[in-house]
Amino acid sequence: VILAMKDYLVSGHSRKDVCEKYQMNNGYFSTTLGRLTRLNVLVARLAPYYTDSVSAIAEAASL
Repeated sequence: VILAMKDYLVSGHSRKDVCEKYQMNNGYFSTTLGRLTRLNVLVARLAPYYTDSVSAIAEAASL
């Protein structure tokens, strides 16, 4: 599944080609892509709460 997502999202191969190459059902591919999209939205919404704390930790580590 990970390699199929990479080929589709990063390399730009068509969904049909990816499903054929990895012998994956198109419905399963869509479900997995939906999960990945929802996870991306969640991380994007949470990121602002962690940006400052990550910067502070990085600064403290460099001292």
